[in-house]
Amino acid sequence: MRKTLILATVVAACAAALWQARAPQTFAAYEQARLRAHFDSAERGLRARDVAGLTVAQQAARARLMDNLHHYWVRGIFPRNTDFPGRYMPTFIDYWGKRCGVAYLMEQSGDEDMVLRIAATENNARVPELRDDPAVRRWLDANGVTLAEATRIQPAYGCGTIHGGPCPASTGYKWATAFIVAGNVTAFTLDALPARQPSEIKDFAAVGTGVVGIFAGIPHVGESGSSGTYALVNMGVGTASLALGMVHVINSGHSATQSRVRFAPWLGARGSTGLAAQVAF
Repeated sequence: MRKTLILATVVAACAAALWQARAPQTFAAYEQARLRAHFDSAERGLRARDVAGLTVAQQAARARLMDNLHHYWVRGIFPRNTDFPGRYMPTFIDYWGKRCGVAYLMEQSGDEDMVLRIAATENNARVPELRDDPAVRRWLDANGVTLAEATRIQPAYGCGTIHGGPCPASTGYKWATAFIVAGNVTAFTLDALPARQPSEIKDFAAVGTGVVGIFAGIPHVGESGSSGTYALVNMGVGTASLALGMVHVINSGHSATQSRVRFAPWLGARGSTGLAAQVAF
């Protein structure tokens, strides 16, 4: 009864976590909605400003800029921040050449050279950090836009998912994965090898490390790049360890369920080779 209750709790916890992570594409959808809402709000705020103090030329340029801003966020092609995984940062031009809102507006005003220069030297700069750039000051003045307004337009961008660019794994996540996988492999191996006497400690260790691996992978499931790869490793190894541990806990005390592990060379399609492991319960 106690074993059944423990296993039921583990299964319920894993099921709940998987349900929460059931839609890997939600980050892309959330990011799209978040950025459109940001630019929509910025546009409405800038259009509401009294521009009576601007020259006729500035008012005309500002009106064109507002139209370009509207077109930009309605089109919805936003950059991905792949330089700072796990953080939201400004990104003038991303790896695929997609422009941020401010960069897009600058280019539409005929200042492509300025955009390329900023992207090459200060690609993750916030607008206030560019206040001493003469070309930026001229652009602001020519378009009747203040530094504060340009700052309001500029958002920070998140990392990509499977629908966008790769999301590199952070150093911390790499180390965590290494320790988790090592723990899972150790627990799995000890639990799979034949033993003279059944050991519930090894069984529950396999279950516990398996759960940890699964939960470590869930937040990054669906991400592309190394972050998604590490998530799959955590999930795969964790699931194997959890499954073996659960089988042994359920059937502990029955000699017939002692496991045997057999290793043999493996030949796959297209000449690939490896090592196959067969676990018999």
